[in-house]
Amino acid sequence: MSYRRLIVVVFDLAATALAVFVSFLLRLGAYGMGDRLEETTAVCVILVPAAAVCFWMLRLDRSPWKFVSVSDLRKIIIASSTLTAVLIAIQFLSGGAVFVPRTVPGIFWFVEILFLAAPRMLYRTLRMRKRNRKAFQGVYRIPVLVAGIDDEAETLVRRLQRDTVLPMEVVGLLAPRARDIGARIQDTPVVGTFMDLEKALDQLNAKQIEPKRLIVTRGSLNNADIEALLGEAQRKGLTAVRPFDTLASVDVSADALQLAPISIEDLLGRSTRNIDLAPLRELVAKRKVIVTGAGGSIGSELCRQIAAMEPAKLILLDHSELALYTIFRELAVAHPSLETAQVLGNVVDRKEIFEVFHKLEPDLVFHAAALKHVDIVENHTVAGTQINAIGTRHVADAARDIKAICAVFISTDKAVNPVSVLGATKRAGELYWASCDQESGLAGAGTRFLTVRFGNVLGSNGSVIPLFTEQLKQGGPITVTHPDIERYFMTISEAVTLVLMSSALGVKSPERSPTFVLDMGKPVKIVELARRMIRLSGLEPDRDIPIVFTGLRPGERLTEPLEYSDEKLAATTIPGVRATNAQTGELKMMTMRFGNLEKAVATRDEDAVKSALKLLVPEYRPKGRDTRAADALSAPSVSATSGS
Repeated sequence: MSYRRLIVVVFDLAATALAVFVSFLLRLGAYGMGDRLEETTAVCVILVPAAAVCFWMLRLDRSPWKFVSVSDLRKIIIASSTLTAVLIAIQFLSGGAVFVPRTVPGIFWFVEILFLAAPRMLYRTLRMRKRNRKAFQGVYRIPVLVAGIDDEAETLVRRLQRDTVLPMEVVGLLAPRARDIGARIQDTPVVGTFMDLEKALDQLNAKQIEPKRLIVTRGSLNNADIEALLGEAQRKGLTAVRPFDTLASVDVSADALQLAPISIEDLLGRSTRNIDLAPLRELVAKRKVIVTGAGGSIGSELCRQIAAMEPAKLILLDHSELALYTIFRELAVAHPSLETAQVLGNVVDRKEIFEVFHKLEPDLVFHAAALKHVDIVENHTVAGTQINAIGTRHVADAARDIKAICAVFISTDKAVNPVSVLGATKRAGELYWASCDQESGLAGAGTRFLTVRFGNVLGSNGSVIPLFTEQLKQGGPITVTHPDIERYFMTISEAVTLVLMSSALGVKSPERSPTFVLDMGKPVKIVELARRMIRLSGLEPDRDIPIVFTGLRPGERLTEPLEYSDEKLAATTIPGVRATNAQTGELKMMTMRFGNLEKAVATRDEDAVKSALKLLVPEYRPKGRDTRAADALSAPSVSATSGS
């Protein structure tokens, strides 16, 4: 036994002996104690050895005081309860020979816990304060406010009290309710509510304290008053941030506490889903995977998540040299041992795609290459059809030709009752993919062809949020096409995780031609999104930054449904994913119709291309032909898929 542990043992036994005498003293008083000193000593002589055995069994001496925690308090309570039971047994077994008043065991239980726990807590507190004073001596600590009084707020305060890498000092807390004002967390006062920021700052400034940052706990981001708080913080010059991830521990690691700027994505209420990724790892691990459109918003996130699953090889295909280089370099840094291959190519080139697939022989195919902007594709019918429809067919045929295990097509809500060329070409891809899967089923084996359909992703290249951000930097105005236009939104990371999980589920599903539809939550009005972003920047909509309505662009509609009326969506084992069997036709018939489409594309006659699309996708209703029908289904040109 070490010298330090011996001291702890002696202290604990002495504390137990003292607790016995104090308990009798509190019960009998000074005069009564004098008359019962012999009995008290006898009890002490019996109880101290029992305490020694109890403390040894609980390993109480092996818990350093500088790391005392709730688990140590639990051990102390168990020990005190055990010794209290021994006191009761002494009275019962002695037949009254040893005098122990009935109330003494209860008093002893409290006194013993106090004598064992209080010194430990006091030692840790004093040691922490001494260490913190030494660590922060001569170091300027940035005064900060914390918005929130939840568990994360307490963890945050405790982390910052000892984080020397990121020296900050929490000088006050803001609570969502006025009744919490005056309360304290880790000796840090609640100085106001979310709506009292200016008043709280005035009070702190009067004490010569000037907060520089506002840290918002993740749980407070969904509070109804948070936007007003963030806007006021912006006006007062406070930098608003949040913890980069959930704070699971108060212990300080080698890394500093990581904070991230608060963005509009944090305020849209997308809840975190707990998903078991084991089936996905089983699908991807030790297999060769190709991602088309690897440099786009969806494609690059696919690459990041797939790389973490330890594939045998990850093949990046993109027609943009810069996009391909960017994602390749990122993966090389994040996963230096991962074997990757860069392919600068275009899905439009059928011969090239077949050569790539035969040379590299991918087991899994994720097809994210696409043109994605509604208005651009509407004005470039031939190019959009080449990439989104014909290019999709090339990828499917190549995957089938090399007998890949699985091919996944990234589709969009614009493919439902399409009114745009983008939607029609994506729907054509869905139909061809479904026919390929049906054909594989009839053959009894072969490649699985799966489609995943979802709406807009937050912050993708060229989508509405980056556009609004740029317009805010320029001082406005914010342009919105229509006051009633609304869209579904999902984070890129969440969408890609669900895409990958759908793939793992679909490969093993006996159902043919499945289309997986992601749960996008509730649609968000774009004008409300614009107003929230303006407030987040510390300004007021229509006063500081005007909102201008420009009118629906070609191919846009007010809303985007996620499924057809005759599609019967059923829940899956994956939270946030539903599935349906897609409409299919014979692959021979689909091949013939795609042949007609290719001939129309070869003529570069946009009317001929749209007519061929109409034969391929009967529900396609170009907006110019039936304005009322289009408006009834109507939406913004916000990205839902990755560009190649």
